[in-house]
Amino acid sequence: MARPVTVGLDGSPESLAAAGWAAHEARSRDAPLRLVNAWPGPDQKDLTPGREAAWHYWAERALGAACAELDADHPDMAILTDQIPGRPAPVLLAEAERAQLLVVGSRSIGAVAGFFLGSVGLELAARAVTPVVLVRADAHEDRQGDVVVGVEPGEPGEDILEFAFDAAARRDGVLRAVYASRVPAIRGDAPWVVDVGLSDAREESEHALGEVLAPWRDKFSEVRVFEEIASDSPARQLVGVAAGTALMVVGRGPRQVGFGPRLGPVTQAVAHHAACPVAIVPQR
Repeated sequence: MARPVTVGLDGSPESLAAAGWAAHEARSRDAPLRLVNAWPGPDQKDLTPGREAAWHYWAERALGAACAELDADHPDMAILTDQIPGRPAPVLLAEAERAQLLVVGSRSIGAVAGFFLGSVGLELAARAVTPVVLVRADAHEDRQGDVVVGVEPGEPGEDILEFAFDAAARRDGVLRAVYASRVPAIRGDAPWVVDVGLSDAREESEHALGEVLAPWRDKFSEVRVFEEIASDSPARQLVGVAAGTALMVVGRGPRQVGFGPRLGPVTQAVAHHAACPVAIVPQR
């Protein structure tokens, strides 16, 4: 059996939206869907037998209700459920090692402020060995829109681009590759010096982006690719194009032993503010 698409389910609207999104993803991958609830284990000293029983009962009902609803929508898909004693982050990090994809909810805190990526979501996104997808409770249901990937020529990105091209191929075959960087400093007094400098910089950016995408265009020839060069901060540009996007794909570097969760400023900004599901892909 193929490795599952795994969801961290806690009964919240965000986690239920994540489960719905993951069900469609599992179906497109011909993979089972696995719903996991982490509940307090024996290492928690304040967990009395009564509280443990209540938690266990509540979690069981939440898993059962979600499973029944998803089974009605996807009757031919294998749906697995499990309650695992332990704190959510360690439990789900272990589950990620056996999954194709880990999906969790991301809570909105307002149109201006963005979204709240709590400590669990932050740790999963920064440390999981498999891609992590963050889904809002009000995520739109149209999964056939564009896939957007943030590209940084010169940086390792093979795993990120493979994920993005594959995601586009399993939707409607449209991928927007966005490369954003600051406008070069303007020097010189003559207008033609400025124009030539900016033109050269743009040509270099277009060439660099084209070279990075070329092997993936060949491998995924059915995917239509639109290259976008923007003179802006990468975080602001990616957040700006997120509305109406089916999936945003960004990356992070390898885990760093001994340090706390680190996503990098661009990936963290996108995770908190992008108005669409966000896939954070670890680059090995």
